[in-house]
Amino acid sequence: MKVTNFKLNPLRAAVIGAALMAANNVAMAAPVTKALDFVCPFPLIGDQTITATITADYPEELILDETGNAVLGEIFIDTISLIPDKARLGLSIVDATTITGTATSVNTFKTVVGDITNNAHLVLETTTIPTGESGPFDVPASGYAAAQAFDTSHTGTVSLAVDDLVLDLTNLKANGQVAPDPVGQFVADCALVPGQQNVLTSFEVRPDIIIPEVPADIEVDQAAVDFGTIQLGQQTSKTITITNAGELPLVISAMSIGGVDASFFSHDNNCSTIPGMSTCTVTVTYNASEEGTQNAVIVIESNDLDDPALEVALTGTGEVEVFPEIDVVQSIDFGTIEAGTSAVKVLTVNNIGGAALTVTGLDVAGSGFVKTADNCTTVAAGASCSAEITYTANEGASTGTVTISSDDADEPSSVVALSGVGEVIIVDPCELDPDSCVIDPCVEDPASCEVDPIGVELNYNVSGSSYIAANHGTIPLNGIITNNFDLASGTFVGNLLLDPTQGSFEIIKGWKTYLATAQIEFEPVGETVGTLIDGKLTAVSTAYVKLPKVTKTMFGWINWKIGGGENCRTVEPVTFTVTSLDGENFNPLLGGKVTGTYDMPAIENCGLLTSILSKKLEGAGNTIELDMAPILD
Repeated sequence: MKVTNFKLNPLRAAVIGAALMAANNVAMAAPVTKALDFVCPFPLIGDQTITATITADYPEELILDETGNAVLGEIFIDTISLIPDKARLGLSIVDATTITGTATSVNTFKTVVGDITNNAHLVLETTTIPTGESGPFDVPASGYAAAQAFDTSHTGTVSLAVDDLVLDLTNLKANGQVAPDPVGQFVADCALVPGQQNVLTSFEVRPDIIIPEVPADIEVDQAAVDFGTIQLGQQTSKTITITNAGELPLVISAMSIGGVDASFFSHDNNCSTIPGMSTCTVTVTYNASEEGTQNAVIVIESNDLDDPALEVALTGTGEVEVFPEIDVVQSIDFGTIEAGTSAVKVLTVNNIGGAALTVTGLDVAGSGFVKTADNCTTVAAGASCSAEITYTANEGASTGTVTISSDDADEPSSVVALSGVGEVIIVDPCELDPDSCVIDPCVEDPASCEVDPIGVELNYNVSGSSYIAANHGTIPLNGIITNNFDLASGTFVGNLLLDPTQGSFEIIKGWKTYLATAQIEFEPVGETVGTLIDGKLTAVSTAYVKLPKVTKTMFGWINWKIGGGENCRTVEPVTFTVTSLDGENFNPLLGGKVTGTYDMPAIENCGLLTSILSKKLEGAGNTIELDMAPILD
């Protein structure tokens, strides 16, 4: 609640003023001041012009709540009225020395659906009429304009006009008695002098901020489509999936095939208007009507501002006669497993030729290797089949082969090498029969047997920054590093504890007024380890990068939350490796500068815009620079 009192000597008489912002959803108040002339009928002396200077605090906007309602609370009004010298004469005729009374400012809210009366009731300060001087004098007054409710029908600009002023005066003689009629007590209905701009203030009534929707953003699942090699006179089709990664509808206005070989390709699609986060498919057909390789592009025109004419390359080859062509990996390694156990790997056989591939045999040889499944017989052009190979490990290394026989004229027999290692795991007899073993006390209580390393504990204040390549932003970094240096070995262990920070970036490319601000925290994983050898410091720290809150600002509006949360963080820890500057001898007692680079993984669990936020953080090429200052006290 904000209350502004203007203790001014002159009149406070007519209208609306400073701010008691008692109602919810009222934005920060702004002071307004207005001087207006009124013609007031006074007894004995007739009509007189007074000038009322009105001061008040009104909000610049009023925000409706979730039910579509808001209340503008009582507004404190402070006014000063300048009374003409002739009124002093009229009062002196009946020996009036003091002015008291009340005033009513007749005010109107002008809204899109009509006018709303909002009068202000003021009390005049008891004012002694100056003597021994001439000229106009001031009469202050103050009070409140009534609270006013608004709803969704009032959305838009609301202005407050001062229409009239009513004075109810009681004038006193020096002894405190009411002065004689007609001056002692009277009501003056003052009229606003025509031709004045009588709007005291204007403000906006609006719903709670609605997050602007992300513009249409076209994406395709492949930048190029290769139809491979097919026989002349044949045709083959493939699909392209178009995704609208934005929130506003993506309008596909045109789709065409261009290039020197456009006539060899055709398309069919169900794409017109794609809602946000939705897809449609385009079927592109290649007709091999001529021998050789043909190239073209399909052009997709849309209302994506960044990519209004997206191109996807098309290529296909026609041959008089086509052949099957087998494609398999050269080797499969099962790695190391426990002897006596088994592991399964899948072998995929691809046909990258233009005719069907006939597989006549798939034979496995070698100790411990067997085929446990196989669906390979006839493989269509561009298709694949698979076989499961099971390895049951004996102790030591094993090798084997898979021999695939087919009608590939160039490679009728393809061989895939197999390898694996069986490891015998020795079980500690103490685990099988604990009572038969004498337990080393150092095993039960390692701390009792620890030997303190020969080292020095050094702690550092760190400050610096990190550049995030994906959004071209820089975030400030501050914190401490605790270290225990083993001077004998030149190694150290410690902890890097970075303070929470924040950074801003464009959430939509090119929209510099549409900024996201991320609160950033670092959750250490394990200890910081490193070496100090021949004056060269190298340190490695690992931490999750967390985003507890992400807000965004649009056209200067206040921030609102668009993502983040307790579990919003990188999918895996970030490894920060920093080194002292080349050519500089790092003295652990003096500190110095360290720099490094790191990769930022994707983020997860950050709300509906996780994928968009991740694109603004994920990737390589990030840098970190820290100044290390020793804490010597």
